[in-house]
Amino acid sequence: MGCCQNRDRCCSIWRIVQSSLGIFIGISTAFVFYHNYHNAQAAGWALASGVFAAAALHLAILIHKKTIRSWYSVLHLRSIQLLAFLVTDISMAAFVWYLFYAAYYKIPMVPVDNSAIVTSVWVFMTAKWTFLIWLFARLGIKEGEYGTISESDGF
Repeated sequence: MGCCQNRDRCCSIWRIVQSSLGIFIGISTAFVFYHNYHNAQAAGWALASGVFAAAALHLAILIHKKTIRSWYSVLHLRSIQLLAFLVTDISMAAFVWYLFYAAYYKIPMVPVDNSAIVTSVWVFMTAKWTFLIWLFARLGIKEGEYGTISESDGF
């Protein structure tokens, strides 16, 4: 039976809560890493994670309210998917690079101010949010019950 009778509504509320937490944690972590630990790379990736969580929140709210069709055409949603896919790929490559860099040069996790492992965690969080943007755009396409792309779907 589960926690809720309407599974779609529970899932969309969970997406909104999760994205809201992602914004708060990403931005606050960026502030802490930059000002307290002087780790600009980890702070930058944490800030990027918070920004992409905000984009995911925007799409999650539109899906929840069932108004995504009035905001975006299918072409726009497919463009969002493409951009999210590219940033996910770049983030995953950076994630592997930071792990390789930490292992090759035997960089410890502590102190945090020059830890490549801590940075790799935030690179992965950025990849997670961009993947969720891709997924939410895909759900938006299905939610709007779009057909094939036509000329009227253009910019």
